[in-house]
Amino acid sequence: MEDPLLWLWIAIGAIVVVVLVLVVWTASAAASMRRLAETVDARWSALAETLERRRGVADPLLSTAEEGQRRTAADAFGRLESARLPGEKAEAEAAVQRALRPLVQAAGSQPTGSAAADARAALAALDDEAQARRRDYNTGARELNAKGRRFPTSLFKGAAGVPREFFEVDQAGAVAEPPRIQF
Repeated sequence: MEDPLLWLWIAIGAIVVVVLVLVVWTASAAASMRRLAETVDARWSALAETLERRRGVADPLLSTAEEGQRRTAADAFGRLESARLPGEKAEAEAAVQRALRPLVQAAGSQPTGSAAADARAALAALDDEAQARRRDYNTGARELNAKGRRFPTSLFKGAAGVPREFFEVDQAGAVAEPPRIQF
């Protein structure tokens, strides 16, 4: 003879197990989104810090520039420092590149070991570092955006700030104007 209460307890136990699995799965998804969002935020901070470090490195080039070039560069650096979002920072970065390009090209004619030549080499190294950090940030943002489109992590995309904007400098805009070298 079968006990009807036994079947009730089995059904209740199965429901409890399913609910526990769903709770653990959802908590895991939320933690995963939070960790990835924190990683992307750290990558963004590293990229922004690298871009803003260029002002100090460019000082030897700016000290030999004309007043108009110094003012243009100062405005571009000011916009770069005040920009917070990736799109704003990318536009400001393009302006900084346009402002520094003629100065860097003029420094190419300076003798090795001069302050201008050293600044040019330091800027090139910093640009390489910024490119690596940009790729790193964009990869993380792409992963976070993709994860935010999948269930169950899509339930937590608002808390993780998804979708994230990519950092893409318009290289054509940064070099659209030919360099002006004045002696």
